[in-house]
Amino acid sequence: MKILKSILLLLCVAFLTQDLSAQYRYGYYRVGISAGATNYLGDLDDDFPVKFTRPGIAIEGSYRMNPFMSARLSVFQGWIGATDEVSSDAERNARNLSFRSTITEVSAQVVFDFIATDRRYQFRPPFVPYVFGGIALFQFNPQAQIAGEWYDLQPLGTEGQHLASTPNGVQYPESYSLTQFSIPMGAGLRFALTRLIDLEVETGFRKTFTDYLDDVSGEYPNLEDLRSQNPIAAALSDRSNRSEFPNGLGEEYARGDRTQADWYIYSAVRLNIILDWVKCPQFR
Repeated sequence: MKILKSILLLLCVAFLTQDLSAQYRYGYYRVGISAGATNYLGDLDDDFPVKFTRPGIAIEGSYRMNPFMSARLSVFQGWIGATDEVSSDAERNARNLSFRSTITEVSAQVVFDFIATDRRYQFRPPFVPYVFGGIALFQFNPQAQIAGEWYDLQPLGTEGQHLASTPNGVQYPESYSLTQFSIPMGAGLRFALTRLIDLEVETGFRKTFTDYLDDVSGEYPNLEDLRSQNPIAAALSDRSNRSEFPNGLGEEYARGDRTQADWYIYSAVRLNIILDWVKCPQFR
């Protein structure tokens, strides 16, 4: 309820800044809930992200600002994961890395309709294609399993984040943050089902500014140094197929591709309810 009240409060601020005559013509609120699929694009996606589809849910609140544009606030919870074990690529299969993570996102977006709603909601178009974009703050936490137990990967520093630079000049990366910004963007179709209910079908891509959604980005660290610091970190850093690589892949192999940041995707069906009249919430 606190999240919903916060959304309504922010929407009320937007409402109060609008011209009252314009509100009478086309301004209205909506609240919605969506459910769908979460996918990820990164070093473990096997070039086939549908294979690793996970669920996702969200709640939203929006306000129509003008005939073509709406402001939308969203709280999203999704799950992502992937594994080299099922890869058809021999090198990825030998690498044998895997992960899972939750994605918790709060975003502010602007929705642009290609068909105007220039009168009250009762006369809105029956079918509207739209695009959207905005900014989001999200949290994630990649984990991997070994010997039946799940471990948080970021604190372990599986690419040497907690190791000192080596005498031969190797500089290990700094530890990454589990809270990051992303840019949501996407498109959808909206259908007016009844006087007060809309159905939306939407796909949204999230461009992130981290390459560590999967805890994989660059090169393997010196495993002996990592093992002396933390044996679990070393075991989770190099999980290569020991039948082919008895001593692991080692520093001469790339663990990931640090030149490209990771993405996550949320595709969903949303049910929106139009609010005929909303009083701004009061907090005591």
